Amino acid sequence: MSSRSGFSLTESEPVGLTAAARWADQLAAWAIPEHLLDRAPQSPYAHAVATFEVDDTLDRAVLSAEVARAVLPETGGSVLDIGCGGGRAAMSLVPPAERVIGVDQDPAMLAAFTAAASVAGARSMTIEGVWPEVVFDAPIADVVTCHHVAYNVADIEPFVGALTGRARLAVVLVIPTRHPMTAWNNAWRRFWQLERPDGPTADDFAAVLTEMGIDAERWEMPRPPLSRHASDPARRVPSTLRRLCLDDDRADEVAEFLDVHEPEWPTEYAVFRWPGDAA
Repeated sequence: MSSRSGFSLTESEPVGLTAAARWADQLAAWAIPEHLLDRAPQSPYAHAVATFEVDDTLDRAVLSAEVARAVLPETGGSVLDIGCGGGRAAMSLVPPAERVIGVDQDPAMLAAFTAAASVAGARSMTIEGVWPEVVFDAPIADVVTCHHVAYNVADIEPFVGALTGRARLAVVLVIPTRHPMTAWNNAWRRFWQLERPDGPTADDFAAVLTEMGIDAERWEMPRPPLSRHASDPARRVPSTLRRLCLDDDRADEVAEFLDVHEPEWPTEYAVFRWPGDAA
């Protein structure tokens, strides 16, 4: 495995703001206008549990798993998975991990996590709640994983600090190199004449780590395989309607748009690893 580090601010970035403040400001710009939320037939923020469930698409050989396994003990290791969903990050580390702890605010996700751990043959524990509010409910683990969560966290410094404080050996955090919701920017423009932001990025997250004094290694990898549910073509139109706060009567219009303008999902993911500081 190879890594790279060292990031500098560009001249276009606001002067005087900390990296954490820039991160928060950029995330705030993603707020969906209230008048659209009020008329949305379903929450644009909802997620189907099946999207994050462990199935036969799980690839234990992806770089993020290799980076985590490189620091796990050969036997008896433990993993604390923050924003665990159905457990795809944690289960890719079983074995050598023998105990997995999942933290998520959705009890249905935690039930899927427990079921996946049982199938994988790992001992498991789940904690319902939002990180880092539940940090003291979580046991210390050899490795703390956090996949595809950071772009949902405006107050990023305490979030990262809590990850570090619960890791005995290392934290492994994965995010797309650019904000995943940029994939819908053309659609927002088409259906609502709404311009959406394009940040923050993985480089902005790296700047936060540097500002916190965290010397993180960084790798980049291709987008990992999606679950079968997430890649099901039948979900294409319904998920777009939900994301864009559109009624079902716009389905044909959305389908025609998607035939020409398929969402441009990020194809490259950043993997960060830094030392834990738990005793």
